[in-house]
Amino acid sequence: MTKNSHILLIEDDSTLQTLIEQLLIKNNYIVSKAGNIEEAKSMIKIFSFDLILLDIMLPDSNGLTFYKEFIKDIINSPVIFLSALSNADDRVAGLELGAEDYVGKPFDSRELLLKIEKNLSSSNSNNIIVFNDNVQFDLKKEKLTNNKLVINLTSNEIKILKLLIKNSNQFLNRELMNKELNLDYLSRSSDMQISRLRMKLKKYCGLTEIIRSVHGKGYKIFY
Repeated sequence: MTKNSHILLIEDDSTLQTLIEQLLIKNNYIVSKAGNIEEAKSMIKIFSFDLILLDIMLPDSNGLTFYKEFIKDIINSPVIFLSALSNADDRVAGLELGAEDYVGKPFDSRELLLKIEKNLSSSNSNNIIVFNDNVQFDLKKEKLTNNKLVINLTSNEIKILKLLIKNSNQFLNRELMNKELNLDYLSRSSDMQISRLRMKLKKYCGLTEIIRSVHGKGYKIFY
């Protein structure tokens, strides 16, 4: 079970917000509340959340727009949309944007708790590679985060990082790297891209010795 997880509840209906808050607290979750987008932004700047419950219809903006512009590529927390059962288009749109799940209103408390637990468990699955207390790489979402803030990597840097992780028990030579990146067999481009990846890991994540090279063998990741 993933109790004591910190959940951000973004819901403008004060009655429903209170009911959900009490349900979560009763089940040993830590809850922060926001009644609109501006309050939610302030909360996200202060705390790191394990999961976000996001109402689609909010007084100062649409939850879908907020997710797309502020959460999706910035905050690495699973999101469950709260949506009226009649708004099928909104639910589909949220899932297409990349949200993990939705709960229709009115909802059964057991359903909400099960979906929260499922998404928290999934978020902590083997898809998450933990480098230290703050830095993680999500293999499924292809996102590198430091304290849940996304570090921008190029598509080739992501491919290299995934390749190193999936082959962490051995050294990878340049030829194999070039093959995976669709580069010429003798190209040294992969070396340059690993150099840039190392720089980003050091500058933005504080990881200085995570990718090491041995002459004649290749590269290996240590974590």
